[in-house]
Amino acid sequence: MNSEEAIISYLNYRKYHMVGYIKYGNFKKIISFVLDSHNDYYNRKLFLSLVSKGYLIKKKNFKKSYIYKYNPNHKTEIVEPTIVDPSRFIISWD
Repeated sequence: MNSEEAIISYLNYRKYHMVGYIKYGNFKKIISFVLDSHNDYYNRKLFLSLVSKGYLIKKKNFKKSYIYKYNPNHKTEIVEPTIVDPSRFIISWD
């Protein structure tokens, strides 16, 4: 079992797809724990490869940073609900 498979199997075991969006620091701790590797460069490379393969969904945070969500069905993209413009629902009584 290679490193990516070990991380994915751990995320499936702990049901991280139900956790929601979390920041990179949490995934960094998970990768370090699973692989018992504290090499930040290697852990970041593994993390970026999981993002590029679609296992982690990247979302822009309101603080100009990114948060990530584990996607166990990396073949299919999770569709986020669209936010409707609230001005559509304003009723004018004039």
